[in-house]
Amino acid sequence: MWKYTAGLVQDLSPGVKRFIATESLFGIGAGIFSLILNLHLLALGFSEGVIGQITSLGALTVGLTSLPAGLIVKHVGRKRMLIIGIMLACISLIVFGFGTSRGEITVAQLIWSLGVTAIVNSEIQLIFQYCRTKKEETSAYSLLFAIFTLFTGVGTMLGGFLPDWIGGSTTVYQNAFFVAAGCFAIMALLRGLLLPSSSGIGKFAGAGVKVIGERQAAAESGEHEKSKKRHAFYFLLMLSLLIFSNGFTYGLVSPFLNVILKFRFDMSDGSISSLLALSGVFFFIGSMIVPYFVDRWGSRRTFMIIFVCNIVLACLMAIIMPAASFTVLLMIRGTGITMLNNLIDSESMSAVSEEDRNLFAGMRTVSRSIGNTIASYWAGYILAGGHYSLPFLLTAAALLAGFLIYIWVVQGKLDQRLKQKELASS
Repeated sequence: MWKYTAGLVQDLSPGVKRFIATESLFGIGAGIFSLILNLHLLALGFSEGVIGQITSLGALTVGLTSLPAGLIVKHVGRKRMLIIGIMLACISLIVFGFGTSRGEITVAQLIWSLGVTAIVNSEIQLIFQYCRTKKEETSAYSLLFAIFTLFTGVGTMLGGFLPDWIGGSTTVYQNAFFVAAGCFAIMALLRGLLLPSSSGIGKFAGAGVKVIGERQAAAESGEHEKSKKRHAFYFLLMLSLLIFSNGFTYGLVSPFLNVILKFRFDMSDGSISSLLALSGVFFFIGSMIVPYFVDRWGSRRTFMIIFVCNIVLACLMAIIMPAASFTVLLMIRGTGITMLNNLIDSESMSAVSEEDRNLFAGMRTVSRSIGNTIASYWAGYILAGGHYSLPFLLTAAALLAGFLIYIWVVQGKLDQRLKQKELASS
């Protein structure tokens, strides 16, 4: 399997290779930021409640601006939108480093959220634009996420050491923000120089789709074209429903794993941080092996197997057991849930036509954010009541609901679209 993965890397388009290589800087910068932000704000004297309000404002900003961003990218261009997003993230980190008041921190959070919105609504479409085949799209997404996950762990580790090494004046974490900003600045420069422009579109994304579009345009009447657009939008809504369920599933457990480990198994903070860092390795493994299973089993069979495995794992994790047994299941879950997330995102985006991908990127982000927000809000009350096994049972139920949505609503259309894309690339 690892030989297979190595072969996939060698066969990637030049634009895809450059994109994935520069993703390491994104992971390092994001890892540093995620570790030091709350610690920095606490050191500045902000309460947990204020930190929660600022964080919620950021999530709300991403949710509200994602759909407009998906429409704006069509006019701005994907590469330009991505570079703008990276630079906004860089600026926000600098503002975080210098800011001390609530107003300054809030502005920094808003800039960061706008940057994230620009990135997530252009990144996947752009790397798919460089791909030549549908198979390469699946490989590119999985490898991109794997590199991001791996180097986020590197950044998290650096975030733990940098404050002691370089310190700061406002807090000990200040200068670490500037290191993270430097990672984003270098990434923006490299991607601006190295990534192909629109004229560098892969044969599959550009020429193949263009020929199909010209043939269809010549054969269809205006009324037929309107009907086609309605069906395309309905397909996007179906995919958004599946992604909503995926976001809901994530929000029930993933944001609260540290709380569950602490109070269900009485783990120390050091043990929890080490365990969560180790789980990142299994996220990486899950990302790397998705293309192998899709190529071997096909999209439909892979979906079914991964859904069933994740449902069974969630049920098992709700059972009373020793911490060691739970830890093993947690690592396996990390691989399984990453495989499912990557499969849903990559296969959905791959099945969407080129002209609809910008709109779908916005719909995808909004759907996942809404599902995640509702589930997290609900799970917070459940955990406050001391029910540390219940979120896993609810996760199993949510996964089952997502599985039924896939079988009854999405599967047929998704298979049809993916076959059409494979024919176009052949």
